[in-house]
Order: sequence, then C-alpha cells, then structure tokens
Amino acid sequence: MLRSLILCSVLILSAVTKAQQVQIIQLSEPYAGYAVTLVNSPQKVVDMLTNSAPDFNQPDIIHAQYHFILAQAYYNLTYPQKSLNHAQSSLKYVSGKNQSWLYHSCKVMEAVAFELVGTPMQGMAGVNAAIDWAQHNNQPKLYLQALFSKGIIQTSLTNYVAALDNFQHAYMLASNDPNELSKAHVAAMLAQVYEYRHEDSLAIPYFEEAVAAHRINQADLDLSIALYGLGKANINTGKVKLGETQLAESAQLAEKVEDIQGVGYALKELAAINMLEKNYIESERKLLKAADIFAQATNPQMNFNIMLSLVKLAIETNDIVKADAYLKNAENLLDRANMPIHSIGFDEVHASVLYEQGYYQLAYDGLKQAFQTHKKYQNTESTGQLHQLRSRFEVQVAQHENQALSQQNTLQQLQLSNKKNQNMQLILITAFTTIVCGLLGILVFRNKVHKLKLEKLATRDELTGLVNRRHTLALLEQQMSLAARHDKRLCIAMVDLDWFKQVNDAYGHVAGDNVLREFALLCKKSLRESDVVGRIGGEEFLLILSRTTLDDAYKVLDSLRLKMRGLSKTAGIPKAKVTISIGVVEYKQDDSIENFILLADTALYRAKNNGRDQVVVCDRNICVPTNLSL
Repeated sequence: MLRSLILCSVLILSAVTKAQQVQIIQLSEPYAGYAVTLVNSPQKVVDMLTNSAPDFNQPDIIHAQYHFILAQAYYNLTYPQKSLNHAQSSLKYVSGKNQSWLYHSCKVMEAVAFELVGTPMQGMAGVNAAIDWAQHNNQPKLYLQALFSKGIIQTSLTNYVAALDNFQHAYMLASNDPNELSKAHVAAMLAQVYEYRHEDSLAIPYFEEAVAAHRINQADLDLSIALYGLGKANINTGKVKLGETQLAESAQLAEKVEDIQGVGYALKELAAINMLEKNYIESERKLLKAADIFAQATNPQMNFNIMLSLVKLAIETNDIVKADAYLKNAENLLDRANMPIHSIGFDEVHASVLYEQGYYQLAYDGLKQAFQTHKKYQNTESTGQLHQLRSRFEVQVAQHENQALSQQNTLQQLQLSNKKNQNMQLILITAFTTIVCGLLGILVFRNKVHKLKLEKLATRDELTGLVNRRHTLALLEQQMSLAARHDKRLCIAMVDLDWFKQVNDAYGHVAGDNVLREFALLCKKSLRESDVVGRIGGEEFLLILSRTTLDDAYKVLDSLRLKMRGLSKTAGIPKAKVTISIGVVEYKQDDSIENFILLADTALYRAKNNGRDQVVVCDRNICVPTNLSL
C-alpha cells in the first residue's frame, strides 16, 4: 500500500535504567532523543546510529532500543525489509516477561514493518496483544500507537470499515503535539482509507487538515507525505494543475529531508500526468527513475505499482513487447495472498496485454476473474458497513431508552415521597412525559430522515442523480431473476459517451459535468419509468430494459442516440460534438450477470471500433469480448 505515516511509539524524555532487570515504560537516553529527531530527520538518525552501534558487552535492553529506533527510522524512510530486520532484531533482546512495555512496542513496530513488506496478516497477532496489554496496564500512548497500527494493517487488507473505526477512535485519543502521534497523523490515514475507496472528495478535507498542521509545525517529512496524498486526491477530482503543484512540492520536501522514496512516490504520480498530456518520453523517464528508487529500497509493493504503470504506458504507445516484459516483472513482485487489491489490478492489466496480443479468449477469462474478485471484496465491505450502521443505531436507541427509563423512575420516586402535592406532581409527570415522548418522537423522525439520506447516498450517483454502480448491479440481478422465473424478455445496453475526455480537455470539467447531467435527464425523458439507468463509470452507463424485445430495444436506443446529437446546446457547448455509442444484448436463461454485462460491453466496443455514434446488437455467435476494463 502507499506509505504509512511517521510514527513514534513513545517520546517521554527521562529515566535511564539502572539494571537489566528493571522494567522500563519509556525509552532511555540517548534513544529517547533519537526518537524525537527521527520524526523530521530519519536519515540523520540512521547515519548517527550506524556509526555508533552498542558494544557487545552492553546490556540487552540497550541493544533492543538501538534496533527499535533504527526500525522506526527505516520505516519512516520506507525501507520495508531493513525496518523489519531491525524490528525482529530488537525482539531477540527482550521478552514479554522481562521488559513487557518495550517488547510490545517492538511487536507493534514489527507489525507495521510486516505491512510495509507486503505481509500484513503476520503482524496482526502482535498488534492485538499490544492493545490488550496496554489497556490492562494503563499505557495510553502505547495503546494509541497499537490502535493506529492496527488500522494501517486493516487498510492494507481492504477491511476499510474496521480501519475507519480504529482510526476514528485513535483520532479522539490523539493530541495536537507534533512530537507524538497527533491528530494530524491520524487525519492523514483517515484520508488514505477514503482514497483507497475512491472517495477522493471525502479524503481531501482530512489531507488538508494534515497539511495545515504539518506546515505550521514545520514538519517537512510529514508535510511531504500529506501533500502527496492531497495532490493525488485533487487530480482525481479534476483539479489537475493544483494537484500537480502539490506533488511537485512534495517531491522537493522529500528530497530536502533525504526521503528518496518520497521522491519516487511523487515521480510516479507526475508521470501519470505526463501520460495524460501524451508526453510519453518524459512519463517513461520518471517511471524508470521511480522504479530504480523502489528497487534499491526493496519496496516490492511500490515497485509492482510502477511496473503496472509502465505496462499501461507501453500499451498506450503500442509497444507490446515492452508491455509484456514489464508485466512479467510485475508478476514476479506480486504476492496474491497478501496483496488482494494489487492482484485485481494485475489481472485487469494482464487482460489488456493479452487482448493486444490477439489472445481474446484468455483476455476474457482474465477479465472475468478480476471482475469476480472485485465483486467479492465489494460485497464483503458493503456487508460490514451495514452491520456497523445497524450496531450503532441499536446502541443509540438503547441509550435513549435507558435515559427515558431513568427519568421515569426519578419522577415515580418524587411522587411517592410527596403525597400532599399529588395533583401537582401528576401534572408535572404528564407534562414531562409529554416532553420526553415528543423528544423521542423527534429522535425517531430524525433517525428516519437520516436513514433515508443514507439510503440515497448508498444508491445514487451524486453528480447525475442516477443509480450508482453497486445499486445498478443489484437491480440487474433482480431483473434477471424475474426474467428467468416468469420467462420474460429482458435487454441491457452499455452506453459510452464518445470522445468525452476531449470534451473535458477542450471545455473544462464543469462543461463535462453538464454533459453528464443533461444525458441523465435525456434518458429519464426518453425511457419508461420501469427502465433503469445507472452510471457505472466516468462516462459509462448501463440501461436495463425489462419486458423489452431486442428489436424494440434497438428502436428506443437508436432514438436516444439521435436525440443525443442536440445535447451539446443544452449543455452550453453548442460547438462540441457530443455523441454516444451503444451495445445491446438480450438475456438468455443460462447467462450469468458477468457474461451478460461482458456481452453488452463487447457490443459497445464493436460500436466504438466501427466509428462510434451507433447502436450495435450483440451477435452471440460471433461475439468475442473486446472490453478490457469494467
């Protein structure tokens, strides 16, 4: 995964141990001082410690602290294997019995190093044990560090709901002290979770909070990392120039503090911008430089990501031989058991290479596997979110009920103790009960409103108001089930806006958004209320036409295509040519949802390959999948 944040396990400056048997609960000098220094100057700490290793006859606790600080320094510099080696070396000198606090601190360090190496599950047991020990022994700083580290591991394992829960808890416990694990550090990791979920608009406020805090505290290394995340998020939301400026500043700061891998991260994203600008030579130069950086640092996950970027660049420049060579490098770096999201990306890019080589059936099989894997993780995450929302709601209801019962008991006690004022108390009880019932009614109403808002957010695309990808696929499964059960006709169509990127480039993203909204309105006006129109990608839509024959579907879709030619005027860009390509297919009883969608997608790409601005009906006898990404 992307770089985890700079973290110090403890930063209390005191207490030198007098004997090996004394249990410490903080680092001794000079290691406490090194812990402060490595926050902003990890390379400086590495240089100092590598030249001042403890003598062989020094106590074990000195050796343990020495390797512990080096593990943190290499972690901050994103050297995965070196960080893991020193973390494990530190554990050779301590145990959970003779130095409990230091032992669990080293286990937390080992856990995040495992995550950086690409084997996050190996660290989960150690971080869980550290959380339990810190809770039972009143060690809030270690508890916070372990909780935060567990969130990092869960993010790497794509358990985003659990990761968010741990990070939110950590955020509440963290202070604003820049020399400790602060709210700014946690905010940056909250942003990364949303970034991995492709919810960049939700990530940006957290990244901005981290950038502002680190800039005030002049924490250049932290600032470089936060700017990197903010730059990526801004680019993904259409603010390319702003994002490019932030990435360039991130690279400059990384170079200033000798964070060479930080430079590599920024180069990767800047190369992506060069590729969009068709500056392929400069894009390849930056990617190869970044690949060299990550190879020297023994960072397999980032080296893997760079190789995939080079594959995509080679495909873009029609150099299939080079694409195949980069793909083999990526495969050698891939650990499918510990890199599930990376595996999906690899399968999609592999399908692209196979297609370019003419192996259409193999490309189809690979793409199908990637789609099924992605769907599995998507469903798992959705289930977790629903359970979490339900649990929180039940807790809130229980709290309100307990509060109401407590208030009612208080009133009953007052009534029994003052019989002389029985009538007055009855009035008060009635009035108070009415207020409580009113408040409970308001809470129930607000919960219902909130639930409706959540349902809308979970099923609707924010820009167009159409149903989103997840809900569209769910509705398609329902319609396929009904069609199979009642032997009814069902057609679907994949629709793609032709040359949409050129519209964005020529007229801006605001104009592009207007085109998407106007297209959504046109679909609502042109189709039946029973038909479903879903936005499943940037400019890609899925139409579900129930109880519709293939001939009728073709007529409706071709009429929609002709109406589309006048959309540029209503979108405010009359000189632009805005057309659509459509692929349509009719449901058969033995179709799976994956095959059904891929057949429509194949027809769509035939339409695009035939010149665009047309409707193509999928012929199942000759239909060979040509789509390379869902």
